[in-house]
Amino acid sequence: MREKKVFVITNNSKFFFRLNKELKKLGIPFIVLNLGQCIPNVDSIVLTTLKEVFKINNYNKKKVNFIPYKDDENFDKYFFNFLKIYQCGFGDHSKLVFSIDPGKTFGLIVFIGGYFFYSKTFYDKKELISNIKNCVANIEDENNSSLKLTFKIGRGVFPQSLELITEIYNLFSSEEKISIYLINELKSSKFKFHRIFQNISKHEASAIILALRKGIHVNKENYLRFFELKKTDKEIKEKLIQELNEISFLNNNVALLKNLVFNLLNCRITIYDAFDIINKKRIINH
Repeated sequence: MREKKVFVITNNSKFFFRLNKELKKLGIPFIVLNLGQCIPNVDSIVLTTLKEVFKINNYNKKKVNFIPYKDDENFDKYFFNFLKIYQCGFGDHSKLVFSIDPGKTFGLIVFIGGYFFYSKTFYDKKELISNIKNCVANIEDENNSSLKLTFKIGRGVFPQSLELITEIYNLFSSEEKISIYLINELKSSKFKFHRIFQNISKHEASAIILALRKGIHVNKENYLRFFELKKTDKEIKEKLIQELNEISFLNNNVALLKNLVFNLLNCRITIYDAFDIINKKRIINH
């Protein structure tokens, strides 16, 4: 993904000002073209207004995709839709993965269709939940089929993890298919990837590490009893041992981990591709 060029074509100063601000804030490269100017013959996304889109004629229809902004449209939602297409393409947007590093500060990383969508740091749990709610609502508005939501939540501060899961179940109706995984946070903060990839915070870096761990699947019936079950349930005990082995493998292969993070953040691979790569490397190493 992210192979498309971004062009901005508009005489609407208010629209351009907001667009320019958001694109620069996220470090997304773009080129400003004048109305009537030829759009280069490359795969591209053109950001313009609905009034102006009909005045643009000089372009290759097979390579150019327009995202027109309506005058009365919510700009934040418009930009959300652009970012979704820019990061994750025009494909299936029905699968969302939210990886959360809980604590006094929350790190969040979001994948759509397996591709990295965005990451963010929150200093308040209500803001985190609100962001997740808005993300799902915006995707639902554009999607005809029901969404499949996966939450990967660090269990380092267990009571906080349980509170988060409770709020997630309260937030979403049975219409969404929800899968929740509790993730071992062991040494997730030891990798200082936020110093290498400067667009993410240390909490977001931890969230991406957690996303690369499978964790233990829980459901509405057993998540509150997880601490008890991890001591008594044979299947969960076996999964906990397997989880530790997988964590150790990644911790001992830092170059692989760094490469996966780089390719994920640059949308070169999906989170599902990353797991395939990890599994193949483990088999080879055995």
